Amino acid sequence: MSPQLILVPVDYSACARAALRFAADLAERYRASLDIVHVWDRPSYFTDVMLTTTEVMSRKSLFHLIQQNAQRDLDEFLKGIELPHGMVATGRLLSGDPAATLVHEIKEGRHGMVVIGTHGRTGLSHILLGSVAEKLVRLSPVPVVVVPDDAARQRRL
Repeated sequence: MSPQLILVPVDYSACARAALRFAADLAERYRASLDIVHVWDRPSYFTDVMLTTTEVMSRKSLFHLIQQNAQRDLDEFLKGIELPHGMVATGRLLSGDPAATLVHEIKEGRHGMVVIGTHGRTGLSHILLGSVAEKLVRLSPVPVVVVPDDAARQRRL
């Protein structure tokens, strides 16, 4: 197996940063590129016609404002990462339910592997919050590497 493009979903957490470091090591080993994505999901009660106005801001849809903020957050995250010299990495913003959107991306067939972080939740918090990583492991047609951050590893010890 020699993936050429590795999908790295991020939520800006320590887990995501750990997964990104791991993915960068794999990408360097396989001479692969990284596709770093963040999936944002607008609340179901927001419609494209809901508007926001302030004195310093012209009228714009609330959907557009949330999307702009999501893009700003992704841009700031990408500025703060350090990748090996010469490594090709792209950052993209996707919209929708995170698990479903990522499965759709993977099924497009461009990615040879997924590297995702996990918070390592168990019990009620796992049931209530679900696990995007777990859904990807079950539904992905390509290998998925799940990387815990240091805090999640310590909870398991």
